[in-house]
Amino acid sequence: MVFFSKQTAVILLLHRVSPERNVMWDPMDPALFEQVLKYVQRRFHTIPLNELLFQPRAVSSRPLAAITFDDGYKDFIDCTIPLLKKYNMPAGIFVTTDCIENNLPTWTYLLDYVFERSKILSLRQADFGALPAEYRIANWHSDAQRILYGKKIKQYLKWVPAVLRKAIIQSLLSNLNDVSLPSGMMMSWEDVKQVHTAGYEVGPHSVTHPTLATIEDDEELDYELIYAGQQLKEKAGIDSPVFSYPCGSYDDRVIAHTRRAGYKAGLAVNRRLYKKVAHDIFAIPRIELYNESWLKSRLRINGTISFIEKIIKP
Repeated sequence: MVFFSKQTAVILLLHRVSPERNVMWDPMDPALFEQVLKYVQRRFHTIPLNELLFQPRAVSSRPLAAITFDDGYKDFIDCTIPLLKKYNMPAGIFVTTDCIENNLPTWTYLLDYVFERSKILSLRQADFGALPAEYRIANWHSDAQRILYGKKIKQYLKWVPAVLRKAIIQSLLSNLNDVSLPSGMMMSWEDVKQVHTAGYEVGPHSVTHPTLATIEDDEELDYELIYAGQQLKEKAGIDSPVFSYPCGSYDDRVIAHTRRAGYKAGLAVNRRLYKKVAHDIFAIPRIELYNESWLKSRLRINGTISFIEKIIKP
């Protein structure tokens, strides 16, 4: 059992709520999301994220909570908002601006998409650069082997230098070219304005969804931070004080650049409850939820899994 104090809150992170099933990266089923909302409504006092971060704490007998989404998928409008309205729950969404501009999902989703749907069983023209040997062997005997390889290399690519990652992604997409890239999955700028007008907070989640701590060039890092906010303001009239780090990737240098970019807070992941007196406001922890059993989801929301991980961490 985790005990909440007046200085502790839970900030939830989700990406997609959809009845669509996906072997590589499964969205949360609407029925499970409805269970989450019912439980959070009963257990917590849920308020908008900006209110939780920047305003005096609300007077409540229950611990505070905020709900956030990353990336900017259109099913936020189609599947998420109807349930949020049903339970009168606030939420915020952080959008990747190039995904809106180009009408394509993030690179992480694109890799999932092509590895799951392709029928190609060998990468014959891949430029893997300095990748470890286990990733340079790309001949598979089945779709299941290709999918497993895709899951592993996606996680690995999150933490390689940004320049190398871009080259490898382009090579992978060029090789698995029997699949057309998905369109129509991301919100448009009109959708973003509609979401904001409906009362939901909207903030930037970078331009191209890189893992920021892997960007070596300062100008490129500033571009991801500053231009994302500028686009949001110019295209949708939204000036957000909060930036959400893609893949939860940050370090001291990223925090320093985020401050200089004019933001007042940065959202990480870290799977911890948020304690205002203990956590840097530019490294705010969130608890990510997945499409899994209701029991496990509830244990995540309560901070129980985070507490256990903290105890057993070597």
